[in-house]
Amino acid sequence: MIKDRAFYKRLVRIMIPLIVQLVISFCVQMLDTVMVGALGDDAVSGVTLAAQPYFIFNTLIFGFTSGGSIMISQYWGKQDTRHIRKVMAIMIWAVFLISVVYMSVCYLVPDKIIGIFSKDPVLIAEGVSYLRIVIWAYLFSALATSYFSSMTAKENARISAFVYVVSFIVNVIANYAFIFGHFGMPAMGIAGAALGTVIARFTELVLAFLYARYAENDVRFRLSDLKDVDFSLIPMFFKTSILVLMDDLVWSLNTSAQVAVIGHLNSNYVAAASIASVAQNFALIIVYATSRATAITMGKIVGEGDYVYARKAGNTFLFLSLFVGLFASGLILLLRNPILSMYPNITADTRLLSFRIMTVISVILIPSGLENSTIVGVLRGSGDTSFAFWCDALCMWGIGFTMGCLAAFVWKLPILWVYFFLRCDCFVKVIIASARVLRGKYIKDVTVA
Repeated sequence: MIKDRAFYKRLVRIMIPLIVQLVISFCVQMLDTVMVGALGDDAVSGVTLAAQPYFIFNTLIFGFTSGGSIMISQYWGKQDTRHIRKVMAIMIWAVFLISVVYMSVCYLVPDKIIGIFSKDPVLIAEGVSYLRIVIWAYLFSALATSYFSSMTAKENARISAFVYVVSFIVNVIANYAFIFGHFGMPAMGIAGAALGTVIARFTELVLAFLYARYAENDVRFRLSDLKDVDFSLIPMFFKTSILVLMDDLVWSLNTSAQVAVIGHLNSNYVAAASIASVAQNFALIIVYATSRATAITMGKIVGEGDYVYARKAGNTFLFLSLFVGLFASGLILLLRNPILSMYPNITADTRLLSFRIMTVISVILIPSGLENSTIVGVLRGSGDTSFAFWCDALCMWGIGFTMGCLAAFVWKLPILWVYFFLRCDCFVKVIIASARVLRGKYIKDVTVA
């Protein structure tokens, strides 16, 4: 265990802005649901369907920015700002090209894309009207995310927290104006919600440019750096990023597969699981903030070259993650009744099932907090992305999904046991990942080809 107070103060300085960002992201999702909900069920369903392409797109962007952030945090440990600028240039070009291709497909065949998720012509029409506008937010979001991820990787998460607070306020005002036709603006309905999102994401990009140009004095990244691409760094950048991307894709597909399994059981189960996920997502904010702060801190320590201290830090984070899991578990228990009070019109059966599912989640969050901080934080941050990917992939699909299917369709167990078995892989992952950390053989300097 590390006993240096400066270590914990630095960790808290990174974590608090990250928590603010994640809370804002959570609030944005709730905001869109509430405001669009005033337009009716079809509008809500249309936005939900049109949001699916962005979920996939965001996973792609997060993979590349996370991979780049691992390299940047290690270069930051070396105080090598020249290479940080070079990695940032590669990252921005990568997300730019991905955004252009992805946006083009969504713009040309939006009905085909929405049709993947629904065959209802009314919902497809609503989704298309939203998607054709909101796709312009993809590029703005990707570029801003890549820049602010780079700043966070060099231990400056405050600026991104500030920007996301500003963009949230802009989003609220723009949605209010364009959805309902206030402040002299036309009432655009679902298209207004899309326009509000575009305006908010454009605001983030403008603020990123202004900060880079006039306020950032450590790395000093400028637009001119985009002309100076170091092709020798590209192989390591893509090797690191693609492993993170594959890990996140495996996770997102597994999440969708879990929903599909529950969806084949009973419609009430889907509603109950959806309600329970609101509490889960809020409780996971502390878990995700801890894992990201851990990854940044571990990356810097590895970059500094003190591997003995890095192993000690890894062991410390492993210990701290237990308390994070316990905190998230307790938070779920406290949130059960407040969350259910937000849904006064659900049936008594759905309410009871939601309450019980949240109780199961509270148990699962203890090992989940441990494995998330260990795999996403310690292992990824230290450059051990290959082990992190295989541990996640094999456990989620080989254990969790397999056991969940057996529980649902072969053993015919009650829904609570199905839900538990679908997530039981976290118990195995935490053992495997913890053993990896305790052995101390996970440190990889990804700044060295």
